[in-house]
Amino acid sequence: MTRDRAVLVAAAIAAAGIITAPGCVTEEVSRTPGRFLIPEDTEGGRTFSPVDLGARFTWRRLGEVDYDDFSIPLISPDGDRMVIRGGAPPTWDAVLADPDARPPSAATFRIVAIGDDDLRIEHEIVGPWLLGRAADATGFLIEEPRPDGSRRIGRVDWETGEATWLVDEGFVDAFGTLGPDGTLAWSRRAIDGPAFDLMVRRGDGAGTWRLPARWERSWIDPVIAPDGRTIFMLRRGDGTVELAWSRLTDETRFRDGVSTHPISVRVDARRTRTMLAPQVGVASPAAEHARIVFLHPDLGRLVEWSPRTDLVRPYPDRTISAVHLDADRAVVSTPDGLALAVLADGRGRPPSVLPLTEEPAIPRRSGRPDEPILLFRPVAGRYEVLLARFLDPDDETESLTADRDR
Repeated sequence: MTRDRAVLVAAAIAAAGIITAPGCVTEEVSRTPGRFLIPEDTEGGRTFSPVDLGARFTWRRLGEVDYDDFSIPLISPDGDRMVIRGGAPPTWDAVLADPDARPPSAATFRIVAIGDDDLRIEHEIVGPWLLGRAADATGFLIEEPRPDGSRRIGRVDWETGEATWLVDEGFVDAFGTLGPDGTLAWSRRAIDGPAFDLMVRRGDGAGTWRLPARWERSWIDPVIAPDGRTIFMLRRGDGTVELAWSRLTDETRFRDGVSTHPISVRVDARRTRTMLAPQVGVASPAAEHARIVFLHPDLGRLVEWSPRTDLVRPYPDRTISAVHLDADRAVVSTPDGLALAVLADGRGRPPSVLPLTEEPAIPRRSGRPDEPILLFRPVAGRYEVLLARFLDPDDETESLTADRDR
């Protein structure tokens, strides 16, 4: 039996109600088809008992939207809207802001309202832009390579669909991101410059700060932690990449207090770019202390790192992206499907994994307390969009009652 046929058969068997994988997960397949697997530790070879990991995972389909076979959607903080880029995918030269990058073809940006049971396109904006790396309550970031070699950073308003240019000063301004207080961080170089400086424009009006490049090593891909006080960034050299961090408490601390950690001495620009690309918009999940999630180029797996502990905690092997439920547990995507992961504790315990579905999808925070996870499943140039929730066994009775009432 083929894999696709097996999924369809499992869905048909369960069409009358709820399927249960022993002791772990259930789903109301009258709303969405799916197949659940018996939990197992794919790294250690042992079978989990229900006390190891147990949960109820449900999802429902909202609809499909075309995308460019490259960009990951950005979601508004309240979960009411998202933006998806359609059209031809951008070239790598444009993505990397290389000196010979040409302006991309015009693309369609669809602002989509996320309803309780459907998706509704509110605006379609056409422009020669790349989808940015962050969104806030006002709008989402875009970047436009210009014919003269410069590049500017703008924000498109969720409500009106109008673009406002935040950084447009004749430099190559790229890789912008937003902090919780409106702080904007990005990379900047002269059109003919060899490397990117790091720029920070404070949301509280405290001015614009600059961290200059040295030895032709570029500061790229800044990430502002949810605490608003911590900034992470990568420093890319000739075949090398370092992870760096600093504080945003004042300009002197930001500029002179940077700490760097070597990551790889055998990485090219594309592989460096993919370190944070799977986690765009959520690279620094909320926690008691600031942390960053990235794809380690030498380990070949997703890891978490925090300056507080200075420990690299790996996710299960082959994890592509993750959305955290708490400090240690996350819903993760692998080439084989979605899973619940419990991170390594840094004291010898390996990461644990509980497979949930056979269908891969990109998980993101939805901004909704009742269904906190959005799933984007790529299907032939479209994203199938689903809302999901994940409940512990203690919530089972409440969950079943709520599902019967829906």
